Amino acid sequence: MLKEFERWEVLVQEEQRVGVLYRCLESNVLLTRILIEDGVEPYQAESRVRLDDAGETWEVSWYKDLGVDQATLMRREAQGLPVTSMPSFGDVLMLMRAVESPQAPVRYWRLNESDPHTHTLAKQRPAEPNATIHRVGEAEAWSGRGGNTMLTHRFESWADGVLVATHWVDEDNELVRTRWSATLNSYRVPGDASEAGWRSLSGLGEGTVEFMTRGFGPLA
Repeated sequence: MLKEFERWEVLVQEEQRVGVLYRCLESNVLLTRILIEDGVEPYQAESRVRLDDAGETWEVSWYKDLGVDQATLMRREAQGLPVTSMPSFGDVLMLMRAVESPQAPVRYWRLNESDPHTHTLAKQRPAEPNATIHRVGEAEAWSGRGGNTMLTHRFESWADGVLVATHWVDEDNELVRTRWSATLNSYRVPGDASEAGWRSLSGLGEGTVEFMTRGFGPLA
């Protein structure tokens, strides 16, 4: 059974805050909301991934972003998708498994929620899973944004031969930083969920706060 959590992260590019990432695992449902400022219109996406009672695999995935009118719904069993698969917005759950057992890589089928051809994976998938998360190297010192230096372990997330993300986990197995690209990073906001949420949203526009706290509204 995965441990429940609620966490906020700020997204930073060239030392400037460009977005917010919120994730909450409660009652076997992982809720994710992300907003990234990108020119005239921001990127906004919301995901819910429901796990089975044991937390070993997923059952239903609901996903919507600002660019589409209708949400994408995936049902693992009905679509014949592998037990060892996970929608991409559930990558953090696979990372948690890798952190718990760092001796061996975690391999799985990573599903792209926004790809209309994802449902064909059951019939067309190659012989081996397309994604892996594994620890790289020894513990390394990292200076956080607050100036505190800590020991961290680095984990790499690969999918379809591409490095998707690099994660840094502290000695308490807490995710403290993720590098998504050469210039985009996210950093965990410390404190309890209420304090971290306030700090993450402080100074942002009303529309951003509304989306990050309420999402797109009732599921459709």
